Amino acid sequence: MFCLGNGLFMFGRRSVMNIAVLFTGGTIGSTLAGDVIGTKTGAADGLLDTLPCVERDGRVEEITYQVYHPYTLLSENSTGLTIAQLAQSIREVVSEAKYTGSAKVTLEKKEAAEDSAAMYSGLDGVIIMHGTDTLAYSAAAMGYLFGDCDIPMVFVSSNYVLTDPRANGAYNFQYAVQFLAFDCKQKGVYVSYQNGDGIPRIHLGTAIIGHQPYSDEVYSVGGMEYGHYEKGTKCFVAGKVYYAWNNAERLTDRPSLQAPDQWDAPIGLIYPHPGMRYPMNFDGIQAILHHTYHAGTICSETPEADKFFYEVANRKIPIFLCGMDADMVYESTYVYEKYGMIVLPMASPVAMYMKLWLLLCSGYSAKEWMTKPIPGDLPNFSI
Repeated sequence: MFCLGNGLFMFGRRSVMNIAVLFTGGTIGSTLAGDVIGTKTGAADGLLDTLPCVERDGRVEEITYQVYHPYTLLSENSTGLTIAQLAQSIREVVSEAKYTGSAKVTLEKKEAAEDSAAMYSGLDGVIIMHGTDTLAYSAAAMGYLFGDCDIPMVFVSSNYVLTDPRANGAYNFQYAVQFLAFDCKQKGVYVSYQNGDGIPRIHLGTAIIGHQPYSDEVYSVGGMEYGHYEKGTKCFVAGKVYYAWNNAERLTDRPSLQAPDQWDAPIGLIYPHPGMRYPMNFDGIQAILHHTYHAGTICSETPEADKFFYEVANRKIPIFLCGMDADMVYESTYVYEKYGMIVLPMASPVAMYMKLWLLLCSGYSAKEWMTKPIPGDLPNFSI
């Protein structure tokens, strides 16, 4: 049994699933005019027509798409208000679905049951079409805001506009649907992305790290991808993190996070570099996220360090360290205790930034919650 590209089916078992698709712009929602890439509402809608169904091992899922356009912009222009708008749009979609369980229903039951309309109104998944520049930020934010939502969500992006033969957007979309239909067994927010090696990968939204310069490739921190599909096949291979996820089910204490209510974050971000000068303007700063070199180190001999950390402590601003591997301790790392820095477990720096932002704008103590597991955190956050 298999599904044909025109939506016709060979004989066999069929069922229907509902997927909500939110188009937000980005490269995947853009067109090329001369040498300039610009967003165009509806530019990616045609993707849905290319995948009316998915099939594997004699099982066919016919897909019904519910389309939404909450906003259209290039993702590099994203702010806290954009993230809030996306979160609100997702909440409205989920609420509208009145989700009471899986919407999947065999066509025979759908055609025969009087209450099939109610059964069919639910959602089996949400796909968010998003730009690549701030993909990690939005995916992490939604990963925390919807980490324990019963409806799984997958972000889909494209490295080039869809009309470009180099674009991976169609593959990313195809495997997002494949994942939702057959391989998504747990709650969470995910990212479907195929790098230049041609291997479709599924990442946790809170696991992916920021892009490297001049690269559109997507990676999970520490190589902790959720799983991948064998190249050119529909065979899903679970990653190590798959078997440790989802820790949300075991959490008895969890914050009720809210999306940002203003465009900017009350967070100071510090990246170490030779010859760095620590900033001394703390206006509007409620917390500091200090990054490290790859070995988990910072320059402990920067002349202004003592003054900076003294001022931070005097103002009672918590400072969190992101990037230190607990298994590698250098002489210079002993300053962390001296300066009262709070060392975070291994995690995506982008995710830690978004977690910190969401905690602060939701009125929670960052010192209490940044090192505690919440829905969306990676399994290495001890429970």
